[in-house]
Amino acid sequence: MSSTIKVRFLVDIEKKRVAFAEAGSDFVDVLFSFLTLPLGSIVRLLGKQSCLGSLDNLYESVEQLDAKHLQTDACKDMLLNPRSAAAIQCEDLKIEGIHELEPRSHYTCSQEDCLIQSTCYYTYSSMSLCSCCGKPMDKGSEWSVGTSEKGGVFVNETINFLITDDLQVIPTSLLKGFSLLKQMQIKDSSMLEERFIDFGTKEVKLFIILNILRRSLVSKKVLTDVCFSDACMHESVGVFLPLNDESFDKEGGKEISLKLVLNKENNNILYAEVGDDFANLLFSFLTFPFGSVLRLVLDNLSLGGCINNLYSSVNSMGLDCFKSELCRNILMAPKLSTFQGYKNQLLEVEEITSTKSFTRGSCAKCYMDNEYKRCKKAPCIHGIRESEDIELNPKLAKGVPNNDGAFVAGSRRFMITDDLHISLLSAISAVVNGQNLPIYDVVEKEVFVDKYKARSLLSAILASRTVLTDIFAPKPTSRKRSTLSYA
Repeated sequence: MSSTIKVRFLVDIEKKRVAFAEAGSDFVDVLFSFLTLPLGSIVRLLGKQSCLGSLDNLYESVEQLDAKHLQTDACKDMLLNPRSAAAIQCEDLKIEGIHELEPRSHYTCSQEDCLIQSTCYYTYSSMSLCSCCGKPMDKGSEWSVGTSEKGGVFVNETINFLITDDLQVIPTSLLKGFSLLKQMQIKDSSMLEERFIDFGTKEVKLFIILNILRRSLVSKKVLTDVCFSDACMHESVGVFLPLNDESFDKEGGKEISLKLVLNKENNNILYAEVGDDFANLLFSFLTFPFGSVLRLVLDNLSLGGCINNLYSSVNSMGLDCFKSELCRNILMAPKLSTFQGYKNQLLEVEEITSTKSFTRGSCAKCYMDNEYKRCKKAPCIHGIRESEDIELNPKLAKGVPNNDGAFVAGSRRFMITDDLHISLLSAISAVVNGQNLPIYDVVEKEVFVDKYKARSLLSAILASRTVLTDIFAPKPTSRKRSTLSYA
C-alpha cells in the first residue's frame, strides 16, 4: 500500500534517548504483526543475523541440507520461507515486504491437460509438484487477498497509542505520558524535543521496520537505537531458565529418543545422534509464529530484546483497543499456516486446516487466457461449466503417501552440534569437525524428549549457543534446575 506512516517521537536531547512515541493504528498494526511472523521468516528477513541464540544455525542447517532428505523439494521451501497464517490480514498493512517473500503470489501447473479439469490445484510454493502430472507447479500468478475492510488490521483505528522505548504499547493517556517521564527522571519539558519520522517510500518503510524488528530481538531501547544511529548497538542473547518438569504429569505422552555424545570430564555435549523424528521437531520450530512461541515459553525465557513486551501489551490491553476478539486472538495465539503442522508434533501449535478454494465458470486455462476474468458464457471452449481451485499440500509428491505431514523423509539419521548445526550422520565428519576432540573422554548416553522438554528446547534455541548442554547436562546454578535421567 502506498499510504505514508507518520510517528511522533518525544526525545530527551541531553541523553540522546527516546522518552516515548505516539502513533496511530497503522504503525501499531505493523509492530503487532511481528508476533505473526514464523521464526524462519524472521531469520530470513534479517539475513540470518537474528542473534536469537542458535536459531540462525538451525535455519542455515536447513539451507545446507540436500532436499532429497526431505519429503519433497517444497518442504525445504516451506521451512526457509514459512508462510504466515495471518498473511491475508497482513496484506492490508501499510508496509509491504515483511510477511511474504512474494506477496499475493500463487502457483499452478503449466501443463494444459492439468488446467482444463473441473478440479485444479494451486500452491504458495513454486517447488510443489503437480498431483496430476508430477511436474513442478511453476506458473506464477497474483491475486489480491487483502481483507479490504476499513479500520486497520488488528487494532482500533480510532485510538492513538503510546509506545515506550522498550516497545510497551498502551492507549494514549495524558496521565500515562507524564508517568513515563517521571519514571525516566525527566523533570521539565526543556529537556525534550518533538521529532517526526515520515516513513515515506516503500524502501524507507521496509528499512526502518526491519531495523525495529532487528533491535526488538536484542535491545531494550529499540526506538533510541533506531532514532540515534550512534547509540550503543551491542548484541545480546537471552537467558534460558529450564522448566521444572516435576510439576507436570508425564503419563501417556509421546517421547523421542536420542543419543548424546559428551565429554565425561566436563559433561559438555559434543554431538547428538538423532532420527528423523527429532529432526522434524527442530525443523518445525522455523514454522512457529513468534506469538505462539512466546505463549509456550515466556515463563522460562528472558530474551535480550523486548519483543516480548509487544506480546504482553496485547495481553494487557482491553478488547476495545482491537478491531475484534478474533484480531486479538490472532496475535495472542497465531496459528500455523496450512500444511505446516504434522501429526507427531510434541508442541501444540494449532494449524489452519481449512484451505481456500475458488470456483469459476470455466476451466483454469480459459480463466487465465481471459486475463483472470470469468468467461461470459459457460461452458468454456473445453466444455467445463464450472471448475474449482484447491490448495495443494506441498509435502505430497505424486503417488507418495502422506507420512503424517512430516518434513523429513523417514529413516534418516542426523548429527547435531551443541550450537545446533545439523547434518547427516557421519563419524568422519564428527571427528574432522570436532576441534580438539577428547577421544578418550567421549561417552554416549541416551535421553528422551517429551513435550515439556521440547518446550525447554525451544526456549534454549532462542537464548543459548550451547543448546544441548543446557537442556541435557545443565551446569549447577543458584536456581534448582531439573534434568532428565539418562538411560
